[in-house]
Amino acid sequence: MKNIRINKKTILNRQSGVSLPELVIVLFVVAILIVLALPQLISSRRALRFSGMQRQIVSSLREARQEAMSQRAPITFRYDDADKKIVVYGGSLGTLGNANNRFVSMAGEGLQPGEVIYGRPAGATVAALADSANMTSLSAGAVEITFQADGSVVDASDVPINKALFFYNSKNPAETAFAVSVLGAGGRAKVWRYSQGVNAYVE
Repeated sequence: MKNIRINKKTILNRQSGVSLPELVIVLFVVAILIVLALPQLISSRRALRFSGMQRQIVSSLREARQEAMSQRAPITFRYDDADKKIVVYGGSLGTLGNANNRFVSMAGEGLQPGEVIYGRPAGATVAALADSANMTSLSAGAVEITFQADGSVVDASDVPINKALFFYNSKNPAETAFAVSVLGAGGRAKVWRYSQGVNAYVE
């Protein structure tokens, strides 16, 4: 049987752990990184929630257009700025306020009603979007877009009219700003995001 020499120094080195000062330094560095990353994380979460709101608006617009075409009757998409909610009504969905109306709240899931702002953030361009649609003004605190039986959106003279809704989050205005336009001739909905670099809404 061979003699096995045990190196005491090697054993001691293997058993030695992390010293208290080393541990404190590591924790201090981790704490600094968390503090630096937290604002960006919160901003990203708001942007993510606003992306969900964006999708909901487009989905409701497309739903209203589909209903109008399938029912062969005018169907209205209504954004109520006071309640921060969308209502789809008309045809078999009944008149505004009917129990058959379809409602969607823009707030919720961590998004407070006061954070949802209709309009453009300060400093953002007020030019029309690339498809020539410009912001539709609130009328009595709401925006209504009525789709006809052929899916189009027209004015009182039956002339196709483009509409656009603009939103941003009050806590991160430029980072969350977006628009949704509806082209009157076909009723197609398009999403635009605000780019600070070019000071424009891009598709």
